[in-house]
Amino acid sequence: DEPVVEDWVSRVGHELLAHSPRPELDYHFIVLDSPEANGFALPGGWVFITAGLLESMESEDELAAVMAHELGHIANHDFQRVMLRTALWLGLGEVLRNNDRRDWVPAVQAAQLVETLSHSRSRERGADALGTRIAWDAAYDPRAMEAFLGDEPRWSYLQTLFSTHPHPARRSDRIREHFERLRVDVPSGALALARSLVGRGRCGPAREVLAEPLAGDSEAEREAVLARIERRIGVERDESVGLSAEIGDAVEEAVARADAARSAAHKPRDLAWKRVRRLWDDRDVGRALVVAQAVDPEWKDPGYLLLVAQSVNVLHRAMRGGNLVARTLGMQQEAEEGVAASARAVRSAEVEPERAGDLGRQADRVIERAELLTERVDGDSQELAGLAGGYHRSARLIAPLLVELALAGDGDPAERLTFARFMLIEARVRMLEDRLGHLDDELDRIAGEAWRDAVEIYRLRINLAALGATRRLREAIFTTLAHRLGVEVEEFARPWEDAVMPGDRALELIAERVRPRDDPFGRDLRATQILMRIGFIEVEEQVAWCAKEKGATEGADTRALRGAVRHPQ
Repeated sequence: DEPVVEDWVSRVGHELLAHSPRPELDYHFIVLDSPEANGFALPGGWVFITAGLLESMESEDELAAVMAHELGHIANHDFQRVMLRTALWLGLGEVLRNNDRRDWVPAVQAAQLVETLSHSRSRERGADALGTRIAWDAAYDPRAMEAFLGDEPRWSYLQTLFSTHPHPARRSDRIREHFERLRVDVPSGALALARSLVGRGRCGPAREVLAEPLAGDSEAEREAVLARIERRIGVERDESVGLSAEIGDAVEEAVARADAARSAAHKPRDLAWKRVRRLWDDRDVGRALVVAQAVDPEWKDPGYLLLVAQSVNVLHRAMRGGNLVARTLGMQQEAEEGVAASARAVRSAEVEPERAGDLGRQADRVIERAELLTERVDGDSQELAGLAGGYHRSARLIAPLLVELALAGDGDPAERLTFARFMLIEARVRMLEDRLGHLDDELDRIAGEAWRDAVEIYRLRINLAALGATRRLREAIFTTLAHRLGVEVEEFARPWEDAVMPGDRALELIAERVRPRDDPFGRDLRATQILMRIGFIEVEEQVAWCAKEKGATEGADTRALRGAVRHPQ
C-alpha cells in the first residue's frame, strides 16, 4: 500500500488497458507483498504484480510485458475455460463411479492430465500472442518479456513433458516472431514504440527497433527519430577536471579495505547460504509445507484449529526468515559491488571546473560507504549464518508437530491426541513463536541496513552519472528520472542549478510520497529501493549506450548493480 509504487503500476496498467480487447471491465492493478517474481490475473479484471517482480525487473517494459500477458488471459476468458473444463472432467469421473465403471477412472484421470497440460500451454501461447500486441499498441517493448522468462537451457525431459507452460526459450522465440511481424506489418507502431523508448531514455533499444528500413511512407519519420537519438550523444566538454590525486588515493584505499573485509567474510557467508539451502531442501519441512496447505476446514474444535493455525504460522515465518536471509545476502553483495563500481566512476569522472566541489563530495560519500561496509560486513555475515541456522532449526522442530496435528485432526481430535500431548505441543509452539520473534527482530535490522546501503549506492551512481555527463545527456537523465517518479523535468533541472544532485533529489521526492513506518525493514524502504533501483538502471543504460556510441567499451562498472535481488523462488 505504497502510493508511489501503486500509482506507477496502475499508470502502466491503464496505458495497456486502452488497447485491451476487453476494456469494459472494472480493472484493479494490485501489488502483492511477496518476494516471488511473478504476475497473475483473476476474472473480473484483477491483475496482480508481486513486489519481487518490481525488485528484480530490468526495465519498465518488462513490467508492461508481464501485465499485458495477464490482460491477454483476461481477454481470452482463460480462467472461465479452466473452470468449465475441470467441471466437465469431474462430471465424467462421477458418472463412471455411479455406473460401477471405476476401472475407467484412472484412464480418465490420465486423459485429463494430458488434455489439461496441452490446453494450459495453448492458453499461455494465446496470452503471449495477445499480450505482445497489447504491449506493442501501448508503445511498450514486448521483447522485454524475454527477461522475465529467463534462460532455462537445462530443462529436463520431465519438466518439459509435465509443465503447464511452454518452454521459456520457445516462448521467447514466439514473442520475438510476433514482434518482427508487427514491425513489418505496422510501421506506425514501430515508430510509436521507438519514440516511447527515446522518451523514457532507452535510446539503445529504440535504435534496434529502427535498425531496418520501414515499409510504406515511414522512412522519413524513421530517419527523423534516428537523428533525434544521435543528438542524445551530445558533444564533449571544452574544459573538464577530475579528482585530485590525494582524494583519488583515499577512495582507492577505502575500497581496498572494504574488499579485504569482504574476502575475510567469505566463510560465514558461505555457511549462511548452505544453511538456507538446507532449509529449502529439507524433506520433513517440505512435507509439512504441503500439510500446511491442506488443513481440513471441517474441523470443529476452536482450540484445536487455533493451535494448527499457530503451527502453520510458525512454519511460514521460518521459511520467510530463510528467504529473507538469502535476499539480504544478495543485497549486501549488490551494495558491495556498487561501492567498487562507484569508486571506479568517481575516479574516472571528468566534470566542469565549477562542479569540482560536487565531485569531491561524492568521493567523500564513496569513502563513507566503503568504511561502513568494512565495519559491518564480518559481524553481519556471522549473524546471518546464525539466523539461517535458527530458522532451519525452528522449521525442523515445528514440522513434525504440524504433521502430528494434521493426522490427529482426521476424525475426533479427542480420540487421537491426549490432553497432555495437546498442551505439550501448545507449549512448544509458543516457545518457537518467541524464538522466531527474536530472530525476526535481528534479521529485520540487518536487512534494513542492507537495503539502505543499496539505496545509497543507487543515489551515488545517479549523481556520478549526471556529474560526468554532457549537457544533452544530463537533460536526458533528468527526463528519465522525472518519468520514473511522475514529476516534471524541472523538479530535477532547477535543483541541479543549486548544486542539488539528481540522486539526492530523487530520494527527496520519494520520501514525500511514501508512508513512513517505524519498523526497520518497512514497506517504505522496499518501495524506495524499487524506485531507486529501476531509476538507476535506466540512467546507467543511457550513459552506457552513449559511451558505447562514442567508441568506449562498456565495462563491468556500467553493469554493476544490474543483477536482481536473489529471489529463492
